[in-house]
Amino acid sequence: IEKLEKAVFGSGAEKNEVSPKKTASMDVDFSLNERAFVKRYAVDKSGPKKFVLLLAYFSKGEENKNIELSELKKHWNKMTAKTLLGKFNMFYPNDAKTRGWIDSKEYGNYNLTNEWKNVL
Repeated sequence: IEKLEKAVFGSGAEKNEVSPKKTASMDVDFSLNERAFVKRYAVDKSGPKKFVLLLAYFSKGEENKNIELSELKKHWNKMTAKTLLGKFNMFYPNDAKTRGWIDSKEYGNYNLTNEWKNVL
């Protein structure tokens, strides 16, 4: 019976392993096109998290790479469908900055911090 249980239910060691989904979430695919990237990573996230992920897409995940807010807003507004990003709100970058996911060293420019992957 024990052999049959192991064959059907496994040895039990699998329970302690890290699930592939959690590991995969840390490996962000920046080679996707803009809409596919947003659909894969930003759907079901809050506005500030969506902002961070859009910034991550344009900076290719590089911290301290400045991206202009006007550029981010332009691309955000192209994806205003409810299923993608929705309407842009200046609260999003402000809240993301307050949470430490992004920073703004120059007026009108944003960059990722080392905390940005926490939004995944």
